[in-house]
Amino acid sequence: MELFINWENDANNLVDDIEWIQIHGTGWAYSLRRHMNAACRIANLIGAESLSVDYLVNYMRMTSGLTITLGLPSLHSVRPFLIWEGMVLDDDYQMLFAQFMRIPELPLPRGIRRFVVTDMIIHSLDHYHSPITEGNPSFRSYGHNNQDFEQAFINAMNRSPITAAIPTYPSILSFLANAPENNIYAPTLLELLFDDYPNLHVMFATGRGVYQGVPFVRFRDSSGLINGGFMNVELGQGIIVQFVELIGAYVFI
Repeated sequence: MELFINWENDANNLVDDIEWIQIHGTGWAYSLRRHMNAACRIANLIGAESLSVDYLVNYMRMTSGLTITLGLPSLHSVRPFLIWEGMVLDDDYQMLFAQFMRIPELPLPRGIRRFVVTDMIIHSLDHYHSPITEGNPSFRSYGHNNQDFEQAFINAMNRSPITAAIPTYPSILSFLANAPENNIYAPTLLELLFDDYPNLHVMFATGRGVYQGVPFVRFRDSSGLINGGFMNVELGQGIIVQFVELIGAYVFI
């Protein structure tokens, strides 16, 4: 497969080469942790060390009402956390855990470095309306201006690897069981036309390319169930419905 963009091979090691396996519905946390790591490395704030996914999940569980499987109702609920509270290094969080012999109370003590961003921009396909179908609720994927949305997605990917989400279409299971020859996922036409799948699967987009004439995005999937942790998703069909930009990472003490 030819990749136009491949952040996996970046000289600054922006993408963690670790096969993290998510617990329950925490794919959103692993993707955002990878994303925050990359943003902090771009800003020269951290090196090979990693921010704590445990801290992120525990904080969001206490403040934002995660589901029983630790799923996240909306990416928007993470935005205040990343802007005002921030993430901490995994080593610092584990040190506090060992010190208190329990999960540290939140917020953490002063003096612990917190890594925050000036903004977390969440792009949704819903906000990119097609002039022809705007205001018509009977159109969803095909009623949106997918071209503008995907161009914004590509522009963001040109700057860094990013968090993105696709609906949990039923056909994902059949893709896992019997992937096509090109190993690129695309939902059925009926799924795209009658999109009524509110649950999203959040992954970390690290590459973009084309194979046998089909444009695709390469994702790191923290479930580890798809091709050893990677999943290729077709571009141009309105499959990706959200993506995140993290702006201006810095350290707050």
